[in-house]
Amino acid sequence: MKRNNLHIIPGIDDFFSHLKSPLRSRKKDFIAYGLKDLTAGAYKDPVGCLRNLFYTISVVENDAFVYTVNNNAAQTSRAHTLIFTSPFHIYKFSCGPSPEGLSISFTDDFVHSAFAKMEFQKEFPFFWTNENIFYLQSENAKILQELGQKIIYEYENNHLFSENIIRDYLHIFLIEIKRIIHRVDAIVDNSAEYILLQQFFLLVNNRYPLVRTVEYVAGCLSVTPARLWLAVKRLTGQTPSEIINKRILVEAQSLLRHSGLTVSEIANLLDFKEKSHFTRFFKNITGMSPIGYIRQSRLQK
Repeated sequence: MKRNNLHIIPGIDDFFSHLKSPLRSRKKDFIAYGLKDLTAGAYKDPVGCLRNLFYTISVVENDAFVYTVNNNAAQTSRAHTLIFTSPFHIYKFSCGPSPEGLSISFTDDFVHSAFAKMEFQKEFPFFWTNENIFYLQSENAKILQELGQKIIYEYENNHLFSENIIRDYLHIFLIEIKRIIHRVDAIVDNSAEYILLQQFFLLVNNRYPLVRTVEYVAGCLSVTPARLWLAVKRLTGQTPSEIINKRILVEAQSLLRHSGLTVSEIANLLDFKEKSHFTRFFKNITGMSPIGYIRQSRLQK
């Protein structure tokens, strides 16, 4: 689906088709490949921004890629660069000649078959942050490259039990990433309130279209809005509405900076009934109008 310069890519093969790459997944829910294969054939860099409704992890070994993700500055890959995107990210990228490294993409369906319900999100919360490009030490990159090559081998050869082996290797691959980038914010508190808080954050950050109301989240989590409010407020000092609004703001800022959509189109995409409602929402939080934010962003480029 395309809205001006924002391309919402629902599936893995839709991504390759958009880039005019010959790569295609075998079962639509998972693929592992060398980056040099991405640009074979009639490959074409995307114009505008992408939102992939699946997960991708790349280990890049040269300066072939330039990425701009959410509201971050553009970053160029170099030797031993780890890059990942999820449905949380709006991003732009360009690819130079002869990219080196590997990439793995998988869908929610694959995640749900490989992990118990919610376990993937609980164990690997780094997929829903703005920190998603890391320059690694060579020894850490080597670990990921070796695991990635094993995944590619099993994927390409499709031997007996290859799918089971891929899931196990991918789990180890993700655990190694968590250790390498020092993210230790998986659930360590088993209290009911803390687990509720984590589930709340996962719904707010991972759901697309975006969550808009506390009542909706409470219904998804089978609790009352009052119980959710008390748990979130006690553990974070913020109300559920404040956290939801901050997530909507991050999305709005990303769209204003990178999508090429008009303010009215962004307001509609974010489910505001009127452009004026969106403008008021944005200005109440940031102190400037959406147009003012766009102008400021241009000056910073």
